[in-house]
Amino acid sequence: MLLTRYIFIQCAFSFVIGTVSLIGLVWLAQTLRLVELLVSKGALFIDFLYITLLAIPYWLLVILPISGLIAATGVMLKMKQDKELIVMGSAGVSPMRIGLAGIGIGLVITLFLLINSAFLMPYTYSQYKSYMANLRASASIVVIQEGVFTDIATGLTLYIDKREGGNVFRDIFIRDARQSESVVELHARQASITLDSDIPQIVLFDGIRTEIHPGVNQAAVLEFDRYHLHLTTPVNTAITRHEDYNEMSIIELLFDEHSHPVYTREMRAEGHYRLSAPLLGISFILMAIAVILNTQLRRTQGWHQMAVVGALAVAIELILVTTRSASVTNPNLFAFMYITAIAPGAAGLLFLMRPSVTHRLITISHRLMGNGGGGSNRGRRARLKRRVA
Repeated sequence: MLLTRYIFIQCAFSFVIGTVSLIGLVWLAQTLRLVELLVSKGALFIDFLYITLLAIPYWLLVILPISGLIAATGVMLKMKQDKELIVMGSAGVSPMRIGLAGIGIGLVITLFLLINSAFLMPYTYSQYKSYMANLRASASIVVIQEGVFTDIATGLTLYIDKREGGNVFRDIFIRDARQSESVVELHARQASITLDSDIPQIVLFDGIRTEIHPGVNQAAVLEFDRYHLHLTTPVNTAITRHEDYNEMSIIELLFDEHSHPVYTREMRAEGHYRLSAPLLGISFILMAIAVILNTQLRRTQGWHQMAVVGALAVAIELILVTTRSASVTNPNLFAFMYITAIAPGAAGLLFLMRPSVTHRLITISHRLMGNGGGGSNRGRRARLKRRVA
């Protein structure tokens, strides 16, 4: 129990550090892509932070299995270099006992990823897409500049003489031609814009409203102390944009029918991927532990084992993603996604439970290679003896 707890604490600490590091790297990559919102679109930094937080559950589907793989590999290699694995093996500790802590970490990762795929990711990604749509719709309002006529919407033009900070302006002119039956012009000494509601609006203070009707020579003039004007219409995400597959729940992806059969197959492929990808959380850890324990008594450098584990992980990820794409045209490949995700873990678990079976297979393969090589060596020795004679 103490041994399992010791390994579990080390793996958990390494897993947390690795997860935070990978999220930071992805966040930096997203910063370069979303920096347009901060510069050209005029979004606030708090908006950028909120957007990246909403996108994190989407990243975790890939980040957490890799973090678990890095944690298990690092801890096992450190224990190997410190000769701890040799001492444990000499004391009769079985590979399964050594791998229990990693299995526990993997089960936690897999369970969390299943919950994330089924509930958390669809909700946060839907919020992410809606927030991005609303932000882009109101971006022209945020970037109002002094001394520049800005087209807020079709038929709505705004001009300010001075910006006092934030969304407060002085000496403002608005021309509203959104209604075909009239044109409204507004002049005000001061104004402020509110963006925290579904319909951004501007509040004007101490101004004049002039309404002109086509074909009428006389204009209607109104002086006001306070006047409210809606700048845009609400963004109806259900109408203005197509629902992304990442916003759908697993039930919708697996059982809902689309009018087009290709979209239905894409939904099925995404649903099976969201169920199979979390299984990599435990499969990668079992695979890493099995590879390192299988070579603990050999004079193999650590980077060799890291290269093997990394290459296997990349190959499995590529196979899984490729299978998801191919299953759109061939639905029979849905089961292959689960096989791809489960096979590495099953092989690793087989070694941990029956290490003698694995060693026997390796020994047989070495003997087969040795016999073939032995014959050729005997031939070389015979030819060498003939030459010497």
